[in-house]
Amino acid sequence: MNILITQYKQLVNHTLPYTYSFPVRYNHCFNRIILDWLFMDCWYNHLDKDRTAFTQLSKLQLQLAVDRMNLWLQDQQVLVNDNNASLSYRKEHKRLHSK
Repeated sequence: MNILITQYKQLVNHTLPYTYSFPVRYNHCFNRIILDWLFMDCWYNHLDKDRTAFTQLSKLQLQLAVDRMNLWLQDQQVLVNDNNASLSYRKEHKRLHSK
């Protein structure tokens, strides 16, 4: 599991931000997208926002996240699509919680 955590952190904090400036460029944005992709929802509806998100993931979730981020490196359109989905989840979350 430590290897997966190292890979996750390397991808989010270094590889992806150095590779892409579109649709996002900062590590927290890549983190948002991958976590929302894992849950198909705003990640903070599923994890404790007061704790580091990736430390709450199971081994399977970490593996899925690492695999997906590696796919982003092969196909930027997958990243664009996942970002759009993430933004959609957040728009829906805001709509539901603004009443």
